[in-house]
Amino acid sequence: MNEDFNMSKKYWQVSAGSEGRDRGYEKFFLRHGMAFVGLAYEAMQQIDVGNIVLLKRGSSEIVTAGEVVQRNGVHRGEGDKEWLQDFDGWDLSAYCYVDWRVPPKKPLLTKGLAQPAITRAWKSEHHDLADSLLSQPVQAFEPEPEPTNPITDDQILEFMISQGLRPSAADELTNTVRKIRLLANYYCNECEWEDIREHETRIFLVAPLLLALGWAEQQMKIELPCSAGRIDVACFLRPSQRKKEDCVLLMETKDFGSGLDYAPEQARRYATDFPNCQVLVVTNGWCYKTFLRNKANNLFHEQPHAYLNLLKPRDRYPLDPQRTKGALSVMESLLPSSLR
Repeated sequence: MNEDFNMSKKYWQVSAGSEGRDRGYEKFFLRHGMAFVGLAYEAMQQIDVGNIVLLKRGSSEIVTAGEVVQRNGVHRGEGDKEWLQDFDGWDLSAYCYVDWRVPPKKPLLTKGLAQPAITRAWKSEHHDLADSLLSQPVQAFEPEPEPTNPITDDQILEFMISQGLRPSAADELTNTVRKIRLLANYYCNECEWEDIREHETRIFLVAPLLLALGWAEQQMKIELPCSAGRIDVACFLRPSQRKKEDCVLLMETKDFGSGLDYAPEQARRYATDFPNCQVLVVTNGWCYKTFLRNKANNLFHEQPHAYLNLLKPRDRYPLDPQRTKGALSVMESLLPSSLR
């Protein structure tokens, strides 16, 4: 029986998110010297200064390990950081501070890591791997993101009208957003997220928003074939001529619980067939990221231009407010009149 119950030092293992989100979480764990989770609040409350945390990927990789430390007199908390309450749609409010040590080359391979988001690590081989990393230098970390501000529906409407939305369409947009929120809240609170597949998000959440913003059905093509596969949604300026050179917006839709970190790469591959496409959009139906074309090299920026959570619209991206705009900029990018 290969277990170590040495109570003088506690070891924990934490997952950096579910499939499709984990690499993005890892980046922020290391960037800010933290570990954070969503529903596993009780486990996080048991973590103390000096405990060792292993950041795992799947059941066989240890990405990094570190020691829980105090900063500004505290070592953990819950619900007091606004940016963790909208982590691309997820609420990851429980956190602790960690001085991470990163392997010099690749993640450490092992086996038998448990599945929960955060739990005690009991096996001695996992302890040994974590201890082997503690001799590495502490990973430098950046300050946490600065606070952002909520955006009201009235602010959205006033801005959209100033950008070309017909005033007579304001009621339709308001009612559509309200219906989308009702359904998205139902999915959030009453359903298993993995059961809400991308076809449902595209039909019930995404398409109604595009129509309310002024796109006609004749201007949209669903699952459009291209050299790299099939584009989920393509929007064209002229409904009668849905030619490649007339496509101005491409959208990659994901299932309801997916992260948005990998979808841009897929969308960029599609965009090579559409030289006049101006905006790439990735969405899981309630969170949106937009990417603009770089005029200098005609490629799409790696950095998102803007972020929108329809349930919690804010003026900037909570995870990167200094570089990424918020709800109003996403809505502007989705407006047909802004792409003419």
